[in-house]
Amino acid sequence: MATIARQTPGLAGPRRADAIAAALFFAVALALRLAYLGEIRSLPSVEVPMVDAASYHEWGRRIASGDWMGDRVFYQAPAYPYFLGLVYTLFGDGSLVPRLAQALLGAASCVLIFASTRRLFGRAAGVAAGAFLALYAPAIFFDGLIQKTSLGLFLTTGLIWLLTGFDRRPDPLRAAAIGAVCALLALTRENALLLAVAIPPWLFVHGRREGAAPATCAGVVLAFGLGLALLLVPVGLRNLAVGGHFALTTAQLGPNLYIGNNEEATGIYAPLLPGRQTPDFEGRDARRAAEWRLGRELDAGEVSAYWRDESLAWIRSDPGAAGRLLLAKLFHTINDYEIPDTEDPYVHAEFSRVLSALQPIFRFGVLFPLACAGMVLAWRGREGSGLPALLAALAGLFALGVAAFYVWARYRFPLVPLLLPFAGLALARGAALVFSKDWRALVAPGAAGLVATWATSLPHFDRERMTQAAWLNLGNAMIQQRRYAEADPYLERALRIDHASADLHFQRAVARQGQGRGLEAEAELRRMLEIDARDHRGHRMLARLLKERGANEEAAQHLREAIRLDPARKRKGRPGSPIPRPSR
Repeated sequence: MATIARQTPGLAGPRRADAIAAALFFAVALALRLAYLGEIRSLPSVEVPMVDAASYHEWGRRIASGDWMGDRVFYQAPAYPYFLGLVYTLFGDGSLVPRLAQALLGAASCVLIFASTRRLFGRAAGVAAGAFLALYAPAIFFDGLIQKTSLGLFLTTGLIWLLTGFDRRPDPLRAAAIGAVCALLALTRENALLLAVAIPPWLFVHGRREGAAPATCAGVVLAFGLGLALLLVPVGLRNLAVGGHFALTTAQLGPNLYIGNNEEATGIYAPLLPGRQTPDFEGRDARRAAEWRLGRELDAGEVSAYWRDESLAWIRSDPGAAGRLLLAKLFHTINDYEIPDTEDPYVHAEFSRVLSALQPIFRFGVLFPLACAGMVLAWRGREGSGLPALLAALAGLFALGVAAFYVWARYRFPLVPLLLPFAGLALARGAALVFSKDWRALVAPGAAGLVATWATSLPHFDRERMTQAAWLNLGNAMIQQRRYAEADPYLERALRIDHASADLHFQRAVARQGQGRGLEAEAELRRMLEIDARDHRGHRMLARLLKERGANEEAAQHLREAIRLDPARKRKGRPGSPIPRPSR
């Protein structure tokens, strides 16, 4: 049976060679990320953060200005805004400042994954894993966004590095550090709490295999728990103090579970109410809809519990549909396609030679099959510590954690560092088997890789339609800066993909009005309302334009309709009133 070489401290290669390799990975990764930032610097979304990025940016600015406590239960995970607050305090809040900081984090992550994989599977595997992450196109893309993905990558690679360190020298201090990093991960991405369930049993079993007494192993697990609690308990107490609800991370679980699990869910995000996909809208809409139905005011915990119970009620009522949806979301999670939200890596590649050159090779559809092949090789040469098995289990657990809600590329991205050590092993060990012509040893990992390639390549999405939203968002960013004429090229690109988009015609109307072309704006609004007569924005803007040119009667009709349809208008809720459903 094939075995995998693990380097013990006494047999470790020259430290100088490792230091040179680490420095090389850091330099190459940083250079690529800086070059990418230079290429996309002119994009509107760099100057005008949009949707979640705008929310994080403003939150970080408030923290930098001294508002460290806040006044509400966290609805979004808080670690990344506090990271932004620290960066803004030290270096200012310019549009490139957080992106430059994240380029450094991304480069450091390459070093961490190299060091971790070298400890697990040897230097060749470490070099392959570090190089793959340095060149991995989605990592370069996410490091250039104001999003928590980059921080999550750094923390996950740090967690893996700590686990490989504990594997060699188990002690309570390292266990406490692992717990603290798990907590930071959970405060960056809430479903990372699942990892804190799987790690303690491994800590205990690994200690027993090393010959430690049960009481000593229990002490190590306790140290892990203390490290976890050291960061999570203060957050829970803070939430209790400002909002009356003890939440270890956020009060977002219920709405997110419902968005991903209801009779109209498709597995990807849709706002609870049309056109209101920003975090502030989502939080307010979740509260308002729950209070309408229950006929009373609710605190943050009650709102989350309401939507959780609604989702679970649907799952119980139609377990077959829920099971099919979960399976579809699992396939979404491992699909080669990077499901975009506000910004799209495939659109950004049109402005970046770095991204366009790397995307065809260094992508998830290559990484995942390599990792599956590597897992087979790791199982065949399994080591006594069981750490490779733990990493594989963490990857599976995290994939389930993503699929339990809904799937975006940035939500599944934390899988990448968990898969990279196995991909590095597949590249290194696979090359060695090819050179030695040991074809029989390649059969099982090759078969696993082929099956994984098939699974990642299944068509699930209308990619052009999903890309349209990114072009529209770029145009909207120009509109927000009142650079109306400069919005036109982006809106035209969106129009070439699909004419039947109410939101597109609304943005074109805003751009036309901003350029003083009122009649063209009116025509765009009428086209918009032909597509979706329920969109209150079109009625309201059309009413204003009609009034300006003296068509008062028609203007009044559209204004009344806008008021009737506006989801943000004040209502007197009553028990049994309809529950707004996610728009599609």
